[in-house]
Amino acid sequence: MIVPLSPLDNKINSEASKTNNANGSADFSSFLSEALDKLENVQSEAEQAAADLATGQVDDFHTPVIAMEKASLALGLAVTVRNKVVDAYNQIMQMQI
Repeated sequence: MIVPLSPLDNKINSEASKTNNANGSADFSSFLSEALDKLENVQSEAEQAAADLATGQVDDFHTPVIAMEKASLALGLAVTVRNKVVDAYNQIMQMQI
């Protein structure tokens, strides 16, 4: 079964409007917690897909592989963002006052 792709721009705009507080500015902590929740969901879906593949509950080989690759890419993105945030923090801490 092929699932059609939807444009990413609409999802980003709708998610950004959900995380806006009363002032209209995005709340970083809620954005970060939502992103981590999504990462956790993608990881658990990949684990479930791998378990289904191992037990023979999946008819095709492609679905679990795609789920595992999505989880791998999501985790790689999260690690990269974390590294950039830590680098930015270290640069700020090294600034002369």
